[in-house]
Parts: sequence; structure tokens; C-alpha cells
Amino acid sequence: MNQSVPLWTTLLAPVITLLGTTMLVVMLGVYLQNRSLERAIYLLRAEFKQQLAELELRLTRLILDLTHRLERLEEARGLIRTP
Repeated sequence: MNQSVPLWTTLLAPVITLLGTTMLVVMLGVYLQNRSLERAIYLLRAEFKQQLAELELRLTRLILDLTHRLERLEEARGLIRTP
């Protein structure tokens, strides 16, 4: 006995397989791009934190230097500084 397969089944199966495969490939690509983007953001955050730390250190040094200069100037002019 020869069973006939409906025409819509033979036409639809390859299309569904192709769409499913395409969807899997696209999802894999999106996943890999997402991981790459997360890594880039992580590196940018680390670089930003490093630059902020360097800026904070530089500002602290400048403030301390200015404080010492002011104290020397006050001593040189005989000014008394009240807290």
C-alpha cells in the first residue's frame, strides 16, 4: 500500500526547518554579540573607575599642596588662622 503524503506537508516541512535553523543561528549571533558588548562595557567601566581614581588622587594632592602653601603664606605674613 502506497500512502500519499499531503502536498502541504512536503512544502511546509522544509520551510519550517529552514526558519527554525535560521532562528537558531540568529539567536546564537545575538548571544555572542551580547557577550561581546557586555565585555566591552565591563572594560569601559574599569577604565573609567581607574581614571576617576587617578583624578581623585591628583585633586587630593593639589588640595594638600594648596593647604601647605596657604599655611606657609600665613606664617610668613604673621597671620593667625582660627579654625
